Amino acid sequence: MSMKDIQVRGNKVQFYEAGNGTPLVYLHGIADTHGLLERPTNFLEKLSTNFRVIAPAHPGCAGTAEDQALESIDDLVFHTLEVLDAFDLDKYLLVGNCIGGWLAAEMAVRHPEKIQKIGLISPSGLKVPGSLTGDLFMAIQPLDGTVVEARDMMFADGSSNLANSVLADQTTEIKEGLMRYQVFRFSARIGFKPPYFYHDKLRERLYRFSPPAKIITGEKNTFVPIEHAKAYEEGFSDSQLVLIDGCGHAVHLEDPNRTASELTDFLS
Repeated sequence: MSMKDIQVRGNKVQFYEAGNGTPLVYLHGIADTHGLLERPTNFLEKLSTNFRVIAPAHPGCAGTAEDQALESIDDLVFHTLEVLDAFDLDKYLLVGNCIGGWLAAEMAVRHPEKIQKIGLISPSGLKVPGSLTGDLFMAIQPLDGTVVEARDMMFADGSSNLANSVLADQTTEIKEGLMRYQVFRFSARIGFKPPYFYHDKLRERLYRFSPPAKIITGEKNTFVPIEHAKAYEEGFSDSQLVLIDGCGHAVHLEDPNRTASELTDFLS
């Protein structure tokens, strides 16, 4: 396991790399490595036992330089493609979580020839009438000194030790507070202003990706409701959906063994 830096067009990009074998690009979400968490998750470490995992931090997250020109998901797609150009990958497996799942889907419909298979974990990105994505930016504002509403959006049990360790009411270390600020600042750049955490045209473009796709989410996901995962399943031409009992949005943290196993079996 290692965290490394590369220079992309003169800007520093931090990435996690581990394992050997088929390249697997992992695009992180909020409650994730490079997001709220500094160290690689158990989920990522499990994937690296079967694949060469490459997981870059998004602009402004963790140790990656902020991109002042980042205003939309299209800007993020272009940035990420440039980052991956530095690794000189002909084809790769692609997995994304939350915002990273949205980003993965946008990349897949633009460049399906580069991606062997895609795995999406609790992905945002689609407009699903009657099923709104939760207002995480409001929820993260302390209410009576707590962010319990944000924890309830991310986890099936917002009062659990896991939920409190990832999203504590008050950050106790400078590094922890900085990472929280960074990932929410990044998320606001592409997800806060209307349209909120989705791209109007993505759903109608999913047909362009014909290789196999797998969507995984928790059956208690209240941040990005399961109707969104079902819409991804319907939109891709060759896809399957897995709902994991007892988990919420952060299914890769709540049940890393099951999530990693589902993806490993599918991607291998």
